[in-house]
Amino acid sequence: MSNSVLPTPLNRLDEKYQIRRTLKSGETLFIQNDATSGLYYLLSGIIDLKRTTSQGNGVLIHRARERDTFAEASLFSDTYHCTATALCESVVMECQRNAISHLLNTDIEFARTMAARFAVQLQNSRRHIELLSIRSAEARILAALNDNLLTDDITTFADLIGIAPATAYRTLAQLSQDGRIVKTARGQYKIRT
Repeated sequence: MSNSVLPTPLNRLDEKYQIRRTLKSGETLFIQNDATSGLYYLLSGIIDLKRTTSQGNGVLIHRARERDTFAEASLFSDTYHCTATALCESVVMECQRNAISHLLNTDIEFARTMAARFAVQLQNSRRHIELLSIRSAEARILAALNDNLLTDDITTFADLIGIAPATAYRTLAQLSQDGRIVKTARGQYKIRT
């Protein structure tokens, strides 16, 4: 076993099944329909996962952040279903498919812990879909602040919650002026308690 930087249960993978990669901003990790090699754990940075539709449109399906795993479906698919691109300099750890598959098939505790990790990420994805369904920019921003999603700059925050950056800036300023949120630093806000 290893002393890896991976979370439980991935930290049980032998280091020979872990490949650390550093990506420059804009660099692609894998492309939709590439053969799968494993899932990834994001050590630092941001990775956008975009799927190209049959009409040729790009759709952002997930934005992986530090400590997220992504490309989990690669464990059960021969090809990646999207393209992964670094939004900024990012460091990922590839966890090789064959090693994870072996542990899933032979170690019940590993399998249960992986299932629990995936379930939490699925719940977070569903919460994000719920957030995107909120029509009012004000209500969506308040919900996103309540979920602590303003961790980067406001433009990235706006993209994450599906509103125009100008709308985000304007709405944050209005909410601050109304006393419903507090500006804690440049580009940082929190809900008034």
